[in-house]
Amino acid sequence: MDIKGGRGRSNILAFILTLTLVFFIVLPFVAKASSKSEGIKENFFYVQVLNNTMPLVQATVFNEEDLAESRLSIKDSIFHFFNLDIKNPISLIKREIAYITPEETGEEVGENKVNIIFNPFKLKDTDISINDDDNLDIPNKNVTVQEPTLKKTLNKAKPEILIYHTHTSESFKPIGKDSLDLTKNIAAIGDLLKRELEENYGISVIHDKTIHDATAYMQSYERSGATLDKYLKQYGDFKMVIDLHRDAVDNKKAVTTKMNGEEVAKIMFVMSKKNPNYKNNLALVENLITISDKLYPGFSRGIFYYNTGTRYFNQNKSKNAVLIEVGAHTNTLDEAKNSAKYLARIIAERINGKK
Repeated sequence: MDIKGGRGRSNILAFILTLTLVFFIVLPFVAKASSKSEGIKENFFYVQVLNNTMPLVQATVFNEEDLAESRLSIKDSIFHFFNLDIKNPISLIKREIAYITPEETGEEVGENKVNIIFNPFKLKDTDISINDDDNLDIPNKNVTVQEPTLKKTLNKAKPEILIYHTHTSESFKPIGKDSLDLTKNIAAIGDLLKRELEENYGISVIHDKTIHDATAYMQSYERSGATLDKYLKQYGDFKMVIDLHRDAVDNKKAVTTKMNGEEVAKIMFVMSKKNPNYKNNLALVENLITISDKLYPGFSRGIFYYNTGTRYFNQNKSKNAVLIEVGAHTNTLDEAKNSAKYLARIIAERINGKK
């Protein structure tokens, strides 16, 4: 008997058994252990593992619409499994450096409230150098923002644009993750866009700030669709129906431009090709992109297409529906706010200009 060979086979069998236990027993419990609002998104980790490791087995009943909603990555989930937050350096450092002592009270760092005590020496702010991607080497473009000739008399009784948010809690740096604070999430950009359109161009706007994604993320488009139906029933179709979002892109430089000396979050359009109103929606979006490219080259990132998308992204409900992403989670709130005046000018050119 080859004892070494038998022991090797035993080790292999033990390894396979361990993997089986992890994938089929441990991981489902990891997914279920999350909070109610995150549970559905977390479950995609198990689905993604099965689909990547056993492509011959159609392990998931989720379709493209569901996967379009999932912002979960296997990498992030593995770090989460080991209680490591790579977006919060303190959570890594405090494990490795004995000189740092975390406490449960004190300054807020990321999601954790900690007081960092450095012993046996102190560090001054000038001693610390942080290398992040906020200092971007982007060429500046000097452009004209407002166009006074586009302004008309504001008629609040006849709103021309509806702005709403399917993912209302999407936020920007320094928060980074979702937030219910309407002054710090994508709703704050909607407020600025409304103000720019009304004050500078006389275009009446309804801005709905209903939070559709906090408690049932996978039903976000169903819930925002109900909100949209309410306004369409009351006012009929609008000249533009804007579902305003922010994207999730790790490369900040790809979603940032520089105009008039300030860094500005770029915009992108998302479309559902099988949406019954696709041709009309596409004509509108292409016109907006043409205007953007003429006035502000590089401001638009173009169109990201889905075949169907989640409930057609509600674009089947209006011939003038557009889904606009303003920047990404890597942009600061100020960079996203800077986009509003440029986006408002583009929209005003479409509605009040010569088309």
